Amino acid sequence: LRKLTYKIIHLTMIVLPAWKGILKELRMNITLMPHDVATQWNSTFDMLEYALKHRKAVDAVTQHRDLGLRRFELGDHEWVTILKDAMLYFSCSTPNLATVIPVMDHINEYLTMLALNSSHPFGSGTGSEDFESVL
Repeated sequence: LRKLTYKIIHLTMIVLPAWKGILKELRMNITLMPHDVATQWNSTFDMLEYALKHRKAVDAVTQHRDLGLRRFELGDHEWVTILKDAMLYFSCSTPNLATVIPVMDHINEYLTMLALNSSHPFGSGTGSEDFESVL
C-alpha cells in the first residue's frame, strides 16, 4: 500500500486522474490515500483504514494494466491476514501506545516479508533496499 499510495500521489498526470475517475465511478468522495509517515505513529493505521474503506477503488486502480500497478494488487487473503490482528487490538475501548506499537511492528514485519518474497507478486526478492526506501 505504501508504494501504491506514493504512485497515486506523485504520478499526477497518469495515475491520479485514474484514481479520481474510479472514485467518481464508485460514487465516493474524491480524496487521496493518506501516506505513511515515519514520524507519525498513527499514519500507518490511517493508511490501512482508508484502504479498507476504499477497497473497491484500490482493487480497481491496481487492475488497470495501462497504469502499471498490477504488482500492487492484494488478494482477499492478504487483506484479511494483514489486518486481522491489528483490528482486534485497535477495536478495544482504550487503545494505547503499549498495545498499538507491537501491532504496527507486526504489520511492518509482515509487509517486509512479502516485499522480500520473490514468489509474491509485489515482492522483489532482491533485498530490503527497495522496500525500506518506501518506509
